[in-house]
Amino acid sequence: MKIHLLSGFLGSGKTTAIQNAANTLLQQGIKTGVITNDQGIRLVDGDLFKNLNIPNRQVINGCFCCNYNDLDNAIQSLIEANDTEIIFAESVGSCTDIVATVLKPLLQFRPNTQVTVSTFTDVRLLQIILNSNTNSFDETVNYIYLKQLEDAGIIVINKIDLISNEVLSAIKKLMQEKYGNKILLYQNSFNESSIKHWLYTLKHYQSAAILQSLNIDYDIYAEGEARLAWFDQELEIYSSSNNALQQAEELINTIYKKITAHQYATGHLKFLINGVTKISFTSNMQPPVIIEKEPGASAALLINIRVQTEPQKITQLITEAINETETQSGCKIIQQSLSAFKPGYPKPTHRI
Repeated sequence: MKIHLLSGFLGSGKTTAIQNAANTLLQQGIKTGVITNDQGIRLVDGDLFKNLNIPNRQVINGCFCCNYNDLDNAIQSLIEANDTEIIFAESVGSCTDIVATVLKPLLQFRPNTQVTVSTFTDVRLLQIILNSNTNSFDETVNYIYLKQLEDAGIIVINKIDLISNEVLSAIKKLMQEKYGNKILLYQNSFNESSIKHWLYTLKHYQSAAILQSLNIDYDIYAEGEARLAWFDQELEIYSSSNNALQQAEELINTIYKKITAHQYATGHLKFLINGVTKISFTSNMQPPVIIEKEPGASAALLINIRVQTEPQKITQLITEAINETETQSGCKIIQQSLSAFKPGYPKPTHRI
């Protein structure tokens, strides 16, 4: 069987690529599964894959490297339940050192398995970092980002549809200079031909075993993760006017506007409405979201937010957004669960 590991910073588009790649393979009759991963417990992407009927498992409450045994159990579960041939395993976006802590252990403990590593990057953030321009992430967060690129066998420069051809040409030149020893793919993960080209590359990739483990400073790595706040919340919106989806839209846009106003560096903001409609923000320059709305007395909303700030600050911001939405629309918003924290010091199960 084959395991395709995906690394890459928050908001780089890994989940979209997996969703479209998995659907492509399943349509071809290839038994495919997905393993999602996060430092938190309630994942938008995990729920999304369930509703898409794509065989999936989750490794939660820590990264793959620190929960390697959970990853291995998830792999085995997919094999036993579905006779899975190909697994996409998406590591949490703040994680690096994948080769030493995940790929090499997989090759050692599952010697009959082929493993690849694709590192995804949003081309817009890549442009800023490669040109050494000022960006709003702390230098320790940038350290994680650059180590992810260094760790890769395949670098997928994603979201190329969001930049001009001129900018893309400049990025290609820089990437060739800095990372020309790696396979470089330029991709729009909503585009079928891009996904098929990535899948072709994965199918024929043979060099994972020779990838070198990083020379990495775990203190800087840990400090970078600790700069980021994780916020997960489940809400139920009740509408006396039968407009719960409209009020969910208003709450999502209010949260986004507040985060933008505070200029918090954004990894990603993910929202899942009623388990089926996913909304994502990965920059501070996106327009307000508009969703398809039908009458409804209630709506479930799952929120995953990863931004550079303190957990208590993002918690207060969300509380304010909820209160404003209730006041302005007359709805009632009930909190089902809430978790706000910073990731702990990474302690890999294995490092080879």
